[in-house]
Amino acid sequence: MKISLWTNTEDEKQEILNLTKKIFGDVDITKASYFDWQYRDNPNGKAIVLLARDDNSKNLLVGTNTIIPQKLIVDGEIITSSLACNVQVHSSYRKKHIFSDLLLSMPNSALTNDVHSLFAIPNDNSFKAFINEGSTEIAHLPLLIKPIKLSKYFGSPVKQILKPFDIFWKNKNTFSDIGELDGDFDDSFENLVKKTSKRVSVINSRTKEFLNWRYKNHPTQKYHVFTFKKNNELIGYIVTKIHYLEKKKIGIILDYMVNSDYKDKTQFKNLIYKAISNFWENDVSMAIATSRNGLLENQLLRSCGFFTAPSFLKPVSLHFIVQTFDDNTQHTKLKKFENWFFVFGDYDVF
Repeated sequence: MKISLWTNTEDEKQEILNLTKKIFGDVDITKASYFDWQYRDNPNGKAIVLLARDDNSKNLLVGTNTIIPQKLIVDGEIITSSLACNVQVHSSYRKKHIFSDLLLSMPNSALTNDVHSLFAIPNDNSFKAFINEGSTEIAHLPLLIKPIKLSKYFGSPVKQILKPFDIFWKNKNTFSDIGELDGDFDDSFENLVKKTSKRVSVINSRTKEFLNWRYKNHPTQKYHVFTFKKNNELIGYIVTKIHYLEKKKIGIILDYMVNSDYKDKTQFKNLIYKAISNFWENDVSMAIATSRNGLLENQLLRSCGFFTAPSFLKPVSLHFIVQTFDDNTQHTKLKKFENWFFVFGDYDVF
């Protein structure tokens, strides 16, 4: 077995897409436009992709391991970390240590490209391999949920029983100061992120270039961005999308951030209520978000009716893992979840 670094050619791109389709079927990550967006267009840098080939079978591509460069603000300074994603091995080559070999080969390739750490939310199948090869689990991401039209989550006869009660979840607030972003993300978002970075140790830098790439230029997903402004100053924003889970509509809050220095914090709830109202109008069954305890955003979500999901409503484990490739103090700070500001939009699933 031979492991090499992706050289950003069209032939290798097609090989990767073909392998991904064999493993996962016809999904977003098998589309050429998605590949270019995720692997090539990221303003933080091109993806680092390791390729595993069977040199006894015409150099057949049988596995890949990918990290996407991410800029993090750690105690006010920018470092280059990465999001690990799309680790895959052909079904005929499993249990041959290829997955582990791909993981073990990544640190050297990352450091060569000035990437000093990674973070990820691996699925249950790959989680143990990440842990065995050097990653540390720092948390199970908290899953916060709120019923919207709960009857639509269930089939008959539960659906008919619950339907009359859906009206109790309807939001009745008005949103005079809330607007929807109809252009690009601009400097005001970066300014808000810089303010937020003063109350947390670790946060994705969220430059305007990154936010436009992540939400405006995504080739397959559509997002809504609602903003709260006062005197033309951005005080807070929320990013949402509607996701189908087993044909059920789930409303996802991908990002939610507010200026904690603003005195009238009750206004922050209107961003959440606007998202909830949009979910209601689109027949969403429930809304989900992640935000760790201790953050103002977590408190606000809970005050608007979000609560920690019971285990039977949590479809996956949401392991949050970190691996550092050196002993730099800034990088070791990534290993404590209480240092992070982390939301669903900080990884690639939604």
